[in-house]
Parts: sequence; C-alpha cells; structure tokens
Amino acid sequence: MMEVRVRDPAGARPRCAGRLALLGVVLLALNLRAAIAGLAPLLPDVRLDLGLGSGTAGLLTTLPVLCFGLLSPLAALLGRRIGIEQALLLAMLGIVAGSLLRTVAGVGWVIAGTVVIGAGITVGNVLVPSFVKQDFPDRQGRVTALTTAALTGGAAVAAAVTAPLAHAGLGWRGALLVVGGLAAVAAVAWLPQLRRRHVAPVVRLGGTTVLRSPVTWQLAVFMGMQSLTYYAVLAWLPTLLGDEGVPAADAGWSLALFNLLGIATAMAAPALAARRRDQRGLALVTCLAWAVGLLGLLLLPALHLLWAALTGLAQGAGIGLALALLVLRARTPESARDLSGAVQSVGYLLGSTGPVVLGMLHDASAGWTVPLVALCVAIAVMAVAALGAGRDRQV
Repeated sequence: MMEVRVRDPAGARPRCAGRLALLGVVLLALNLRAAIAGLAPLLPDVRLDLGLGSGTAGLLTTLPVLCFGLLSPLAALLGRRIGIEQALLLAMLGIVAGSLLRTVAGVGWVIAGTVVIGAGITVGNVLVPSFVKQDFPDRQGRVTALTTAALTGGAAVAAAVTAPLAHAGLGWRGALLVVGGLAAVAAVAWLPQLRRRHVAPVVRLGGTTVLRSPVTWQLAVFMGMQSLTYYAVLAWLPTLLGDEGVPAADAGWSLALFNLLGIATAMAAPALAARRRDQRGLALVTCLAWAVGLLGLLLLPALHLLWAALTGLAQGAGIGLALALLVLRARTPESARDLSGAVQSVGYLLGSTGPVVLGMLHDASAGWTVPLVALCVAIAVMAVAALGAGRDRQV
C-alpha cells in the first residue's frame, strides 16, 4: 500500500510564489528525458571515439531506464527523509554531476555518469507528480499536462540540437554537457521552493493481491512492450538512418519529430480512453500505427520523416493509454496505487532491455532488418496484451 503524509501543507499561497513553483516544476520536467534523448543522435560518434560495439552503446541508453525500474522505491524514501523539494534539487544536481562525469575520458566514466543521470531522473519521475498533487490541488490536470509536455518537449529539443552542437566544434562530450547543464538552470529556479518542505509518499510492503490478477500482467506486458519499442527507437533511430545515408543533423531532426509529436497523443489518449468503457480499439489502432511506422523504416527509409511522425504519434498514444489504463482498470484508489507500482516496475524493466537487445541483433545480423522485425514482434505481443488490458474489467 502507499500512504501519503504531508508536512507543511500548501494552503493559500501568494500568486508570485505559485508562479515560481509552476515555473520550477516545468523546468524540472524539461530535464527528465533530455540527457537520455540527447545521447541517441551522437551514438555513432561515441562508438567511434570509444571503440564500442552496438550492445555496449545500447547499454548507455538502457542504464537510465533500468534505474527507473530499480530505484523508484529509493527515490520515494529519499523524498520521505529529506523532503520533496530538497530531493528534487538533488535530482537536478545529479543530472549535472552525471553530465560532467560523461566528459571524462574513458568508457567507465561515461557509464558512471549515465548511471548518476539515471538516478537523478528517477527521483524526478517519482517526486514531480507528488509535488504537483500537493502544490496544485485545484489544477492537477492542467499542471500535469504542462509537465508531460515539458518532459517530451525537452527530449525533442535535446535530440534536435546535440548533433549540430557536436559537429559545430563542441564534440559529443561538449554537446552532452550543454544539454545536461540545463539542469543547473532548473536547480537555480527551484531554490525558492526550499523554504518549504513536504514529505513524499511512503512506500510500504503490501498490496500483492494485484499480482494475482491477469489484468495486472496484461497491463505490464502492454506497457513493457511499449517502453521496449520506444527506448529502442529512441536509442537507435539516428544510427539506423545514418547507415541508410541520412545526414546526422537530419537524423536528429527525425528523432526530434518522433519525440515532439508524442506530446499531443500522450495528452489526447487518456481523454479518449476515459470516454469509453472498452479501450481495445484505441489500443489496437496505436499498435497498428507502431507497426506501419516500423515497417516503413525497414522498407522505405527514404521517407524517414513520415515514419518518424507516425511512430512518434504511436509512442505518445501508447504511454498515455498505458497510464490511463492504470486508473481505469483499478477498482479503488488503493488498488490503483498497487497496480501502478507493479505495472510500471515491470514495464520499465522490460523497456530497459530494448536498446541493448536491438544493438546485439544489429551486430549479429550486420543490418537493421532483423532488429526491426523483432520490434514488430514486440508490437504484436503488445497488441495481444491490449486485448486483455483494454477490456472493461477491473482489478
């Protein structure tokens, strides 16, 4: 179960303080995917400079996602011990510190910096929703939409600018430091919030009843295959396009489009899902869009902007629908919390395998046909899971 304990509740606040809090949390959200997305267009340069194989290069994108699955309970504990505001400041400083570590020569330092960045982002993932719920109780929906848009938009901007920055003379290390250094701006904007202290949700063992429901595992597979495909494409799309002769800057714009278009569908899918009792049709349309986009990249890579747009719309709808189903399939608030914890842990752990497995398949097959077919199989599994997860029944 999860119980929420709040110290120093928000209550009425000066309008200026509310605006500062909103600005601060949006700037935090901007940094919760940027350091991961910014690496993807630079993977060819990183591999060449460090002599990495595709599997090891994929690990650099996988490690932050693995942190999401493994460190979320510790992030909640950190918020409980030192307060949400202080913990979120440490999250931004962690992203900055990890970005600095990635500039040090040697593969080990790059991996260490990536882990530190993943830990910082995990704290933000867990505690930003708590801050929104506590400080904006009357505007939770609107502020959540803003933070979701900021998260996806930050990833899109990072994907678009890192390759041009690197090739303009900064190199891949300098480009990644610029993107990661933006977390320092968020940290400075966040400082006014340190005058207040909230205690984060306390995670307690229990609530294992949801694990006995087939709905839980259908949702976990649906979210897991969505995450696996998303992070695999996020990591390898620029490299795939580069192998097809697309310039690095253009490949980066394709990745930016992939992330940017997801903003709209990530916000629209939950609203559409809530209007109907059965979401199977919506889920299957999402899977179909994924499949068409992946097959398009395989068969007609010259139309990469079209396929990037289609898969971008699909990935936004997929994650938005997965999060909406966590609420719609739960019978009570308590089961919603338990269901969310179980499904997201499994989903992110499955998602963390995507970049590494795709890289290994690329190395083994010396091409992109086998990896893209494998992703299509993952989408087929996602569609099968959707037939159960989208049915009108509850845990």
